[in-house]
Amino acid sequence: MSDDHFLTLAGTSEAQVREKASRFIGSAFPVGTEEEMKDRLMGIAKAHHAARHHCYAYVIDGRERANDAGEPSGTAGRPILRQLQANGLNNAAIIVVRYFGGTLLGRGGLVRAYGDAAREAIGANTIIEAVRRVPVRIDMPYDRLEPMRQAVITAEGTIERTEYGVHCSMQALLPRSRVDAFIQEHAAGTVRIVRLQLK
Repeated sequence: MSDDHFLTLAGTSEAQVREKASRFIGSAFPVGTEEEMKDRLMGIAKAHHAARHHCYAYVIDGRERANDAGEPSGTAGRPILRQLQANGLNNAAIIVVRYFGGTLLGRGGLVRAYGDAAREAIGANTIIEAVRRVPVRIDMPYDRLEPMRQAVITAEGTIERTEYGVHCSMQALLPRSRVDAFIQEHAAGTVRIVRLQLK
């Protein structure tokens, strides 16, 4: 798999496991930024406000984070993260909420339950191959529109939209590793290419 390609989750999935009357509800989903992750965590914490713990792990652009959210150190976040790692997932996260059932589970029981909830949540999802892409805007005269469309397709990019005015303006997504070479090769004369900020 190239540097541009990675495995992630197709959508949001949920799974539940029980361990000695405690309920563990795992939610697995794709995530692109830490800000997005915070929003998802807040939403799940609000939906499960009666749950005692909201533990999570994520991998975003190769950065790994795990949080035990009040459980004994290493018994929640790490087992969740291990499931993301075992499946080779990137730009993906799992949040597991625990409703305490009145019986202490011990370290081994917690590790098993959080890991099982995370594994089941991934199992209820679909793993897909995705491409890291960077948005660019291409401004050009009309006679350059078709050649630039072909250039984007050849570079394994996708065209999001095209605007027509005095000149044409195309917004495209290009594989991250190809952006600099694409700009160097095609931004000349009447063609202007600008790298846009990721949202």
